[in-house]
Amino acid sequence: MNEQISDASVTGAQDVPGWYPIAASGGVVKRKPIGIKRLGQALVLWRADDGRVVCVPDRCSHRAAALSAGKIRGGCLECPYHGLRFDASGRCVLIPANGVGAAVPQGFDLHPINVREEHGIIWYWYGEGEPAREVPWIPGASEPGFGAAEYWYDAAVPYLRIVENLADFHHFPILHKTMIPGIGTRMDEMDAHVENKIVVFSATMRYEKPGALRRDAKIKASFTLPAIALIEFGGFYVNYFLCPIDDHSCWVFGRYRGVKMPDLIAHAVGKLAARYDRAIFMLQDRHVLLAQGDAPGDLSHFKLYPADRALALLWGLRKQAILEGRRSGTELQNDAAAAAAG
Repeated sequence: MNEQISDASVTGAQDVPGWYPIAASGGVVKRKPIGIKRLGQALVLWRADDGRVVCVPDRCSHRAAALSAGKIRGGCLECPYHGLRFDASGRCVLIPANGVGAAVPQGFDLHPINVREEHGIIWYWYGEGEPAREVPWIPGASEPGFGAAEYWYDAAVPYLRIVENLADFHHFPILHKTMIPGIGTRMDEMDAHVENKIVVFSATMRYEKPGALRRDAKIKASFTLPAIALIEFGGFYVNYFLCPIDDHSCWVFGRYRGVKMPDLIAHAVGKLAARYDRAIFMLQDRHVLLAQGDAPGDLSHFKLYPADRALALLWGLRKQAILEGRRSGTELQNDAAAAAAG
């Protein structure tokens, strides 16, 4: 069956297997469930009494009520409709209509979803087989804490459109000339290569005719799958973590930390920069991305030039990861079929 898995069967629009960032640690608290949608699945998150994050489908096993509208009582998630309670393992421990202490019939337990909490982020495993041992990370990426400013929001733009946009810096002096002024259009001293499955990019953006207010702008960036970026630009280290909500929208999480700034100043300025960053995206990037005609993730009809090399390399890594995931899935199916036949 492995012979049927070919490069031609892979499109950029498919999701890469791996650990996806689905929520910020600071957004998940003990006494309140939160409902989110990631990778097309409605989920509910809350913290157990021991502080660990619990994740289950946002659907009561009784009659499909959204559990995220419920409450946490006695360390359990309580359904807002009929009061069923589920503990941190997903086990249904109470059906009020049957009486306190009554045995709960089979079939009411929830299926807990494997998540991890690392680097101030909740990670969700998407894919077949055993989850990878490590969550994806870029060396030098900012950790949470004082001095780092965070923000997150849902963007009504396809996930892969935003990934494309993050790996593209030569649109800055064109699309953002009013909000990020003082950047030349020519990409000089440009380098893009892959190191340990991380796309590493650097360039100097210059004006064709230098002047007093036309200074060089240096950019450094790193990208890794499924969609994590570390960008050094404008005096900040900026981390982006993306996750598809569905085919038409994306969860965006950003973390700003100042380069060579005292933490107090970096935190305050980072908050302002983060708000400005979101405003730039909503006022300028979003409209252009939604107006693109080809399907998100499909570069096959694009005409690329050297400044697009980082994007091309990242899409090459995506294609490789999708193929490897398919092969792993096929091997699991073959093993299951062999075990059943034996």
